[in-house]
Amino acid sequence: MMKKIITLLMISFMLLTTLTGCGGGSGDNGGNTKPDDGVIRVWVGEESAEFYQKACDEYVASHSDFGYKIEVKGMDTGSIAGTITNDPTAAADIYTVAHDNIGKLASTQCAKPITDESLIAQVKADNPASFQGVIYSTLNGTQYLYGVPYISQALFLYYNKALVTEEQAKTFEGLREAAKKAGTKAITVSGDDGFNMSFALLATRVADHGTTVKIYAGAESVSGGSKGKSNVQGDDTIAIFRWLQAYAEDPNGFKWASSDGWDADLDKDNKGVLAVIGGAWHYNTAKAALGETNLGITLIPTFKLTAEACEGLTGVQAGDEYRGGTFADCKCFMINAYSHANKYVKEQELIKYLSSKDVQNQSYLAAMNVPAYVGASEYIKSAYEAGKVSESEYLLAANQVAMAEWGIPQPFITGTLNTYYYSKNAPSIFRAIIDKTAYPTTGDMILTETTSLEGIRKALYLIEYIWMHGVTTKDFPGTLPAEA
Repeated sequence: MMKKIITLLMISFMLLTTLTGCGGGSGDNGGNTKPDDGVIRVWVGEESAEFYQKACDEYVASHSDFGYKIEVKGMDTGSIAGTITNDPTAAADIYTVAHDNIGKLASTQCAKPITDESLIAQVKADNPASFQGVIYSTLNGTQYLYGVPYISQALFLYYNKALVTEEQAKTFEGLREAAKKAGTKAITVSGDDGFNMSFALLATRVADHGTTVKIYAGAESVSGGSKGKSNVQGDDTIAIFRWLQAYAEDPNGFKWASSDGWDADLDKDNKGVLAVIGGAWHYNTAKAALGETNLGITLIPTFKLTAEACEGLTGVQAGDEYRGGTFADCKCFMINAYSHANKYVKEQELIKYLSSKDVQNQSYLAAMNVPAYVGASEYIKSAYEAGKVSESEYLLAANQVAMAEWGIPQPFITGTLNTYYYSKNAPSIFRAIIDKTAYPTTGDMILTETTSLEGIRKALYLIEYIWMHGVTTKDFPGTLPAEA
């Protein structure tokens, strides 16, 4: 107990001496914390607010010594990190973010580390190694746990069962066959950003999960530390994007979502597209577009490289089979660094309860939040067999969990890496490759050769350069591939 008290005191001291640079507001307690008003505020996804408010009310009712009222608010979890960095004093005491925001929030002193030993033990016991590697960050030279996983997320496939058979949905070739019969396009994505395009970037060979792609491998979870190694110039990556170029040109292949949205394209009456790659957060929209009867859900399909895609490359060969990939992530609870110190112990106690296996299971039943803990697939199957969820609700969770085998957690363990990957125009170059269109790299140069092998290599080099440096360049090495 004495060791725990000393640890808490040390952490509190470090936070008080380092809380700078997070937002523009200042709290009432020395500018470092908000006042203790007897309420712990919690932000979760909009779809989950009702469930978590009920869970919190039940917890307070059964723990008379808790000492705080709990208020839960539904938020857009994709924008919470930005809200917190702008003004943490206006944010909740406990908030939800995708794990790739942890490094940014920790390095700007917008979060308190987890110090409760029983909560740390629960996180270590319950979560897969892939999540364990992305929920820590460094404070004053020491690594601490900052995010507590409680929801998993990954991309998978929604498709129109009225026009696509279960067998056809297993492959991109099968989807194209169905689309040709229906006179439409096979598949779209919900966005052209760096997350949704992971289905192509992270595709791996079916036989052995092989890939040459590296994204910040070995990066350090400290601001200003090593960015690790990145590689997106391998023969397999070139072949995959060549394959996707051809698939996009096919009148029954890939398309970008129309201005009306991917759900309008997928709609059973419009029949603009037969399938969409999406996540659990798209479930209600996909079901509304197709109806429960027509809503099919499965893994992101496989595809075989063509001879044209492999021409001039030695690391791949025609017929190699790949499955589309995904970022397989977790959403986490974090503690606001500006939350009053009096709440610190109780906040961690509450997070331990809300992230427990039992509450994760209840959240799945109530709000379709897929659990993050190891072995969740067993509960998901039992819930379906017991009639607690519909077939599509079961398939949603089961296929998301299965897709984790074909994906990686987003490796953006610092805010810099997150920004370089998503916000410095690399996704625009990926789209230019697929569309075979020119891309302006600097004010006086345009990358026009996205149709040739050399042009694709240059574009991929440029993407890698942006990942590593945060800026574009007009200078290309004489020989590619090369370290960016």
